Amino acid sequence: MKAPVTKIGINLYSVREYCKTPGDLDKSLGKLKEIGYEAVQVSGIGGIPVQAAAELVAKHGLWCCATHEGIDAFLKGLDAVIEKMRLLNCDFTALGMPPETYFAPGGADRLAAELSTASRKLRENGIVLGYHNHSAEFERFGGQLFYQDLFAKADKSLAAEIDTYWVQHGGSDPASWIKKLKGRVPVIHFKDYAIIDRKPHECEIGEGNLDWKAIISACKSSGTRWYVVEQDNPVPNKDIFTSLAQSYGNLRKMGVR
Repeated sequence: MKAPVTKIGINLYSVREYCKTPGDLDKSLGKLKEIGYEAVQVSGIGGIPVQAAAELVAKHGLWCCATHEGIDAFLKGLDAVIEKMRLLNCDFTALGMPPETYFAPGGADRLAAELSTASRKLRENGIVLGYHNHSAEFERFGGQLFYQDLFAKADKSLAAEIDTYWVQHGGSDPASWIKKLKGRVPVIHFKDYAIIDRKPHECEIGEGNLDWKAIISACKSSGTRWYVVEQDNPVPNKDIFTSLAQSYGNLRKMGVR
């Protein structure tokens, strides 16, 4: 299969309601490929077997650019993770969200140590381990910002799968963090931040309030490999596939190649 023309991927979690069975996944992958997406993050597909998912991804000429796993997979089930990544022909996985117990004094230290051990083992098998943030990481414990503390103390092999929406939600600046973690952001979640009915809400890339020029520039200088579009929930009264097509088109207009 030829290397993708663009760096734009899509997280299947965005269309999880349309990926509950192999037949649904088949149709959804076809729609996403038709939009122009050439890579997918395999997340949110319920109980579909990995082998079946891998075959459908390949059927549509797509790449698997990332996956997500829970903490137990990295602490107790690395061999299974390695086999899953082999089946998907994927070299990047990330912790989607740690348990709440880590968000306490000393939690960043403990998580850094645990993920460092897993990261080194995965690297030996050609797989990069990343950490996907929400906004909880921007709380301070003992005067230390959890997110900063985590990456300062973790092995340098641990990557950051920065989520632009959640960085903004946490009161910080996405472009700034991409620069701070330069060289450690091979995959990023592109999610725009809008205010709808006076509440924060995800929306199509370029239709919200994030500074995409600065974010994309920071990604380019950091060596980011995959720009993964994610929209957790549809904009009210709008089809999610229509939104994902708009995000793809807007990124292309912004010069993402």
